[in-house]
Amino acid sequence: MRKKKNNNSFFFFSAFIFIIIVFVVISKDDGVRELTYKEEYLQGTKRLALDTAQKYKLYPSVVLAQSALESGFGRSKLSEEHNNYFGIKSNSKGVKLDTVEYIRGEKKTLNENFRVYDSKKDSFEDYGRLISESPRYEGVLKAQNYAEACRALQSGGYATDPSYGDKIIGIIESYELYKLDEIPVD
Repeated sequence: MRKKKNNNSFFFFSAFIFIIIVFVVISKDDGVRELTYKEEYLQGTKRLALDTAQKYKLYPSVVLAQSALESGFGRSKLSEEHNNYFGIKSNSKGVKLDTVEYIRGEKKTLNENFRVYDSKKDSFEDYGRLISESPRYEGVLKAQNYAEACRALQSGGYATDPSYGDKIIGIIESYELYKLDEIPVD
């Protein structure tokens, strides 16, 4: 009886060790890391942000980071279903969706009208025109660096969130998007 118990113990111990070895081999990092959906959005949108920034004399880092913030890195309903990557509102036709706004410092959910675009490129084009042509965003065009541009977006009233500029700056710095501002213009 004792011999059978020892054999069972040895079998279970061996099986346990084998399972651990298999798990380690399967889960071993092969040096290839999958991109997160955020990184995929940034990589997939970088060229569009660079082109928009160049055309409208904006900071590419700000264009890309702001689109990421406004669209939830391309996963918001507004961006996925309506190609609006900057949360640009509409005075007339468009689509009505809930949005968070800060009114006198108080966070509220409102149902607002947003612009609808045929493509992601159209959204970026409209954004570039809006920022470059509206007098309220003049500070964005005069900014000496991405941080000043982000703060000028906030002071120009782009969004009601009191932390809006800092959130864009946080994305720029987290993903080192400021490197895009150093790319020579064609």
